[in-house]
Amino acid sequence: MFTLIIPYHNRERFLPRTLHSLLQSTVQPSQIILVDNASTDASRQVCEQFACEHPDCPIQLIAESKPGACHARNKALQMVTEEWVYFFDSDDELSPDYFQAVSRQVQQHPSADMIACATVRVYPDGRRAPREVQYSADPVDQILSGQLVTQGMFLKTAFLQRIGGWNGHLPRWNDWELGLRALLHNPRVVWLKDKPYHSVCEHAESITGTDFSSSAQALLTALQTAASEVGTQSRCLFALACRSYILAGNFARENSIESANQARQQGNAMLNKLSGRWKHIFGRILYHYVRLGGRGAWRIALHVVRHTSSQ
Repeated sequence: MFTLIIPYHNRERFLPRTLHSLLQSTVQPSQIILVDNASTDASRQVCEQFACEHPDCPIQLIAESKPGACHARNKALQMVTEEWVYFFDSDDELSPDYFQAVSRQVQQHPSADMIACATVRVYPDGRRAPREVQYSADPVDQILSGQLVTQGMFLKTAFLQRIGGWNGHLPRWNDWELGLRALLHNPRVVWLKDKPYHSVCEHAESITGTDFSSSAQALLTALQTAASEVGTQSRCLFALACRSYILAGNFARENSIESANQARQQGNAMLNKLSGRWKHIFGRILYHYVRLGGRGAWRIALHVVRHTSSQ
């Protein structure tokens, strides 16, 4: 029924935990594709040993030399034979009952394009926090809350292929962009609302990193890409501008002033396409609020964008 794809790059330390969590699943994928993305450690050997020790698992081991998780995911996507596809990261832990839950929803909603869920963030100090989601298919909610992440999107294969797969030009925020692009195509989305699933581990070696400034250009590129995709949709442009100002505030708080200025310029360019001088003022307020350590700016922005669009 579904294919599981896990790309990996130098994840020798984390792969055993991820693969072990797969064995605990109450429902197993029909196809499992593990993609070596130019690893230089023993990650490939870990996967080969796992495949040998579990011959009943339908595992395919492939490689993608072009660096970047998106390239690895797209390489595997070309080999998918099942109706549904699910991507997981090589340093996280699958919930044992997740595939059973989504299988039930697929049976109940055969016309769905996506089964979505919330996930649990696990921080280096051991703290666990469910990702806050809006349980909606509104692109504005994705822009500001980033509710759809890699581990939270169970996708119909034909739908994902139709919208172009993963964007290989984006090393950061690529799942955020994919979630937005998917929602812009008006998919039929079903949310799992009973609980958050999976342990998504945040650490210094994770793709998301631990700060903003070290990936400044990649993040700015993701915002520019999203702006080109939303086109003239005013609600989405306003939300993207707010996200740009929030990012600028994060850059400034990390003392990356040049990157902060670039993000503010991007936000200004988006707002220049919209009416309402007050939106520029609101953007500056968001920027300074985040720069000075304010938290939850995305919630404030989401409330304002929603209220504005309803007028």
